[in-house]
Amino acid sequence: MGEALQAIWYDGRGSRGRPALLSCPAPGRLRLDSEGEVLEFAARQAELSPRLGRMPRTLRLPEGRGQLQLADSPLLDAWLPVPSRVEAVADWLERRRTAALAAAVATVAGVVFFFQVALPWMANRLAPAIPAPIEGMIGRQAMALLDRTHFQASRLPVQRREALKARFHALVEGLPRERDYRLAFRRAPSLGPNAFALPDGQVVLTDELVELAGDRDELLLAVMAHEAGHHEHRHGMRQALESSAVVVVAGFLFGDLSGAGSLSVSVPVLLLESGYSRRSESEADAFAFGLLARHGVSPGAFAEAMRRLQQAHGDRELGPLTWLSTHPAGSERIEAAERAAEDFRPPRR
Repeated sequence: MGEALQAIWYDGRGSRGRPALLSCPAPGRLRLDSEGEVLEFAARQAELSPRLGRMPRTLRLPEGRGQLQLADSPLLDAWLPVPSRVEAVADWLERRRTAALAAAVATVAGVVFFFQVALPWMANRLAPAIPAPIEGMIGRQAMALLDRTHFQASRLPVQRREALKARFHALVEGLPRERDYRLAFRRAPSLGPNAFALPDGQVVLTDELVELAGDRDELLLAVMAHEAGHHEHRHGMRQALESSAVVVVAGFLFGDLSGAGSLSVSVPVLLLESGYSRRSESEADAFAFGLLARHGVSPGAFAEAMRRLQQAHGDRELGPLTWLSTHPAGSERIEAAERAAEDFRPPRR
């Protein structure tokens, strides 16, 4: 009969394992002998479990005849189809702990590089290529989500809202993405004074922010200019791309891709629950200072808006949607605005 491997046969007809011998009577054929019972079948019909170090192997038999448990052996490689290259590499790593450790370190380094360097780089280049209808879809879904979870209808007088809309459209007139912009108002008791821009160009101000500014419209213009900076630099779309990529890659790493097909629904949630990077905030601030200056408004208005926001929020816990919670340290931003104000010269009429 030639060489044979000792095994335990669990035939599915009882819980007890039976001693058995597995042999290869001819190329591509396997033979099982156990307590007078003989079973012969094609090797390709059997399924061998992946090799994991020195763990026992499991051989699933064809036609529902149960399975064998046996020690690993070079004979299995000779008798059965060659395992996949991935399984071979995994086995090689299992048997060489130093190599496995090096592979683990390399994997962690690769993941860090992907999320910290490669992913932002790709998002920066992909964001400008996103079609306007996609941005519109994300913006509508995000706004619908906020209306269900955080917002109430605005109670500001219609005349006040229309006056601010007129000033907003004058502010963004001539910008590269001028046609995208819309200004909306919502009441948000749980968020307090707040403002943000969606990827489709809609800028939202809360009633509480308008009330905080009082009759100082230039403070609201400063906040609007900052949000316009986010839209012009496509920070919202970049963040949506980065966040959705994180979902896909994490699902791949942890073996669960079930949610990958619903990213178009989850992107608004990811967009709204994460903050902008410090670099994005600095870019939006610098954009705001320049835009305000071109319209005859000192960047000092931005500094004053920041002071009022800090006082309004105080030390209470800030949610992910709160304007201050997603921005760099307020003191740094106030100092930057004051430096820009020192260089401000009103345009000549």
